[in-house]
Amino acid sequence: MSRANAKVGIGTHFRLDGETVQVVEFASLATGLEVVLIGGRNRLARMSVREQLSPGRARVIPSSAGPSAAEDEDGAAVVLDRLTKKESAWLQ
Repeated sequence: MSRANAKVGIGTHFRLDGETVQVVEFASLATGLEVVLIGGRNRLARMSVREQLSPGRARVIPSSAGPSAAEDEDGAAVVLDRLTKKESAWLQ
């Protein structure tokens, strides 16, 4: 089952080009956000999140029901993204 509202993080499993892979690391580069994936036979691969989530390329394998797009509350990432520079500097 593929869901547009599934959260992606360390430990998320995907079916990617016919293989089950797991996210083991995120890397923020000047070119964008990338993920490190581990697949069959412990092979590691790195690719951009944009490439990974392109239509028809990958399908998230949800581990639980998780949050829904129909919920009234925003997730923490959305709330933190709305902070001003001054507010976010206070958190560091």
